[in-house]
Amino acid sequence: MHKLNNILVDDFKYILASEEGFKNKTLDDLLAKGFYRMQHLMFTCNQTAINYETFTIPVFWLRTLVQEVKLSKNALNILKKCSAFNVNITDAFVDDEIEKLYALYKNHVSFIVSESCKDYLHTDALDMPFDSKMIKVYDNKKLIAVGYFDKGSNTIAGIMNVYHPAYKSYSLGKFLMLQKMQYALSHNMQYYYTGYISTQSTRFDYKTFPDVNAVEVLLPLQQEWIAYNLVGKKFLAEYAATFFQVDEEKI
Repeated sequence: MHKLNNILVDDFKYILASEEGFKNKTLDDLLAKGFYRMQHLMFTCNQTAINYETFTIPVFWLRTLVQEVKLSKNALNILKKCSAFNVNITDAFVDDEIEKLYALYKNHVSFIVSESCKDYLHTDALDMPFDSKMIKVYDNKKLIAVGYFDKGSNTIAGIMNVYHPAYKSYSLGKFLMLQKMQYALSHNMQYYYTGYISTQSTRFDYKTFPDVNAVEVLLPLQQEWIAYNLVGKKFLAEYAATFFQVDEEKI
């Protein structure tokens, strides 16, 4: 088992994989403690910088209770719009077809991403410690989106979504999220970990779109998951200002 140190609210912490890797219940337990994947390790933090800005913003980890989701109107519309596309789920890999799609995506987005899909996911120097899956979306025979996620015993964790810029109007990133959630639901899993949200940015707000009422947020000091819709960003901003020592004048 992996031994965890106490989490400091203003600290970045990481864990390297042991021989059994980050799989099954080990992944479940680490995700529940606010850890998340970064290449071959698991990390946690409570603040981050966007595009290498000079100050940090507070973040809070989210998860969706997949068995309780009642899809929003937006989610249903995305499923309808994308209903003609073909979806394929396999063990994760990266090939030339995916790298070409990633290059198109990289040149389209306004934020900083890794040079290649492979660089983002792993390095050849180390064995992959995760049980990773991949969702590929095709328009006929054309690859238009790919999404990666890690699988535990009772959880999945979304890692990355990439889409063809010409299909931006289809909201393929959100469509991939819905496909991941459907995978978890069909395998009787309880949680879909979607990453973090911030009280000082709207960039991550899309992670609640399937059903905000089925989302939980982690309070890091208490190590307690609570219903996001019962607290919202106002409470989390006050929590961050109190415990993360956030300088509100910089925001």
